[in-house]
Amino acid sequence: MNSKEIKPTDGRKGNSRKKSIPKLPVPQGERSNKPALNQAKKSRKKQYAKKAIKNVFGSEVAMFESMAKKAKEGSYNHMKLLTDMMYEEDKDNVGTTVKAPIINFIGDSEISKKVKERIIDVTPKDE
Repeated sequence: MNSKEIKPTDGRKGNSRKKSIPKLPVPQGERSNKPALNQAKKSRKKQYAKKAIKNVFGSEVAMFESMAKKAKEGSYNHMKLLTDMMYEEDKDNVGTTVKAPIINFIGDSEISKKVKERIIDVTPKDE
């Protein structure tokens, strides 16, 4: 049995329960506010790429061999990709090297000596 003292609203204007906001489907087209690319999404991209390579080429080695064939035929982009992969340094292991500028208050620095050597004197000489 319901109590007669409890009312659905307390009498103030517009004081009622709000309807819930319906969930809309995600739009299929281009969005202006794209979600941020976090570490999980980046690693997912690598997994997708590896899976696609295995499905199309069979293995990563076969993919690189086909890239090498295209490079041998004369494709500059394939050649560049191969050389970048081959000579790429590990970007994660490279430490940050911050070099502060060196100010030399005593004597001349090497830069000022080079500048002074290149200055041409155009003052007239008295004969």
